[in-house]
Amino acid sequence: MTAEGNDPSSEEPGFTFSDKRRIDPDTGELRPEADSASASAEAGEADVAAGADGTDDVQNADEDLADASDLGVDIPTDASTLNDTEAAPGEEAAEPEPGTEAAAYLADLKRINAEYAAYRMRTDRERERAATGGTIKAIEALIPVLDEVRLAQENGDVTGPFETHVNKLVDSLNKVGVEQYGDVGDEFDPRLHEALMQQPSDDVETPTVFLVMQPGYRLGDRVIRAARVGVQQPED
Repeated sequence: MTAEGNDPSSEEPGFTFSDKRRIDPDTGELRPEADSASASAEAGEADVAAGADGTDDVQNADEDLADASDLGVDIPTDASTLNDTEAAPGEEAAEPEPGTEAAAYLADLKRINAEYAAYRMRTDRERERAATGGTIKAIEALIPVLDEVRLAQENGDVTGPFETHVNKLVDSLNKVGVEQYGDVGDEFDPRLHEALMQQPSDDVETPTVFLVMQPGYRLGDRVIRAARVGVQQPED
């Protein structure tokens, strides 16, 4: 019977190691095998880089050309004539042939542009009309006050600070385009004047305003209130 301690199979296996340090611990110098391994690694990296910059680009270019040909695209050798169909500077592009889909699209585009232009013009007119209507309503509300101010001026009651405020009010009306009119000596115009009284006179040759009872107001060519006047008529 063999003792357990003398059985060779019961012995623990030993271990070995190889010293891969690039620096010799005894001499402190670079080992020759480490130097040759480093040079081989650098040469391999250079080959890989060269292959990535050169061979791969050529291969990719060949694949792109192959893909273009597979799609049925004809690539001309001379591309200088590709833009011959474009209109030259200063020339209008050719109209599409009638009955084609392009001609139908062009007709729809022209119709839409015309409708939009008409819409903008109509909107601008309505906006201007609304602004004018608002100004007229404001002046109509102020006309009784303006008549009282005019009577006070004729009686000499508008003086000092009151006169300054009245002048500012008239200036404000002028800024928005409102004009006060109607003076003695004006030729009578039924479109601008309302005759509240008439009398014959040898001093006039045409109907003439000799008395202004209430001045008129107008905004541009639109009369807000006709001037109320007395008129002298020439005798027959």
